[in-house]
Amino acid sequence: FTSNVCSAEWRSSVGVLPCPGVEGSSSGFVIKQDAPKMEDGSAGAPGLLAVPQNRYNGYIQGFYPTFTVRPGDKFQATVGCEQGAACYLTYRLDYVTAAGYLGTFWTWREQNEGKIYNADIDLTPLAGRSVRFVLTILAAGYATNDRAIWGSPRITRAGGAPPQRKCHCAGAG
Repeated sequence: FTSNVCSAEWRSSVGVLPCPGVEGSSSGFVIKQDAPKMEDGSAGAPGLLAVPQNRYNGYIQGFYPTFTVRPGDKFQATVGCEQGAACYLTYRLDYVTAAGYLGTFWTWREQNEGKIYNADIDLTPLAGRSVRFVLTILAAGYATNDRAIWGSPRITRAGGAPPQRKCHCAGAG
């Protein structure tokens, strides 16, 4: 998600946003960071700084290209507020189906209490489906100082070859 940040279409209630975004834009913005400063004081792996539109219940969403989910795929990320930001917001992993249905797969409420959360979300219920994943940040009230870090957001795929099927063919073993 980080290296492909601008292959996503980023939106807030004002419409489509530029990518990369512009620091301080009241419309909301997303910027790739090589070592984001997390609320616990650590420097995270490359990730995204996502700031919702600066208004009551502001939001920002990144709609990524279509991805086909396989059994065992997982969404992983370290989430938390940017160091020094007094944020109070919600992280969501949403998805859009080919028919246009927008669903929420995972939600995490976050405030700056000095702790980060490592998300490890099994995507198997979506296996076999081609969906567009959506990274969503929602302000809880006014969005002032809501600076959310998606640390190393990614989809990991279970390793190894698929199981071999035994052939029950005539003359085969």
